[in-house]
Amino acid sequence: MHSIHFLGEWLGCRTSVDALRDPASIRALCVEHVMRHHVSIAGDLFAASAHEGVVGTIMADDMHIVLRTFPDRHAVDIDLYASSRHNADIGMVFHLLSDLCDDFKPTRTMLHRVQHGTDSQVMGRTPVRPTRSSGFTSWRAA
Repeated sequence: MHSIHFLGEWLGCRTSVDALRDPASIRALCVEHVMRHHVSIAGDLFAASAHEGVVGTIMADDMHIVLRTFPDRHAVDIDLYASSRHNADIGMVFHLLSDLCDDFKPTRTMLHRVQHGTDSQVMGRTPVRPTRSSGFTSWRAA
């Protein structure tokens, strides 16, 4: 199986705080981008989170997007997964992620990509411990 999975955090988003708190606005934005790429949506759910942000998901055949906003930090976490039978599907995922990122207008992004089922695996690949990529800890409870 060929698939690609992005886990990312967009920091310093210049989208309005009100928009980051509005499930209907976030849903409309995500659905618009998914539909623009001709992906049939099987289901979606967007709701206000306990932290005054939004948590939402869109599910499609062999694809999901999970998005969570943090208005107090002007941040968005995104999880985008797609299983693919063709390289064009992987290209669509790159475009979808880029389009969403453009709308949230982050000043800084962190993105982790995992790709499965590629024909050319790196020989001698060894797992490594995750590294800390951000010094932001002020939002965490002490």
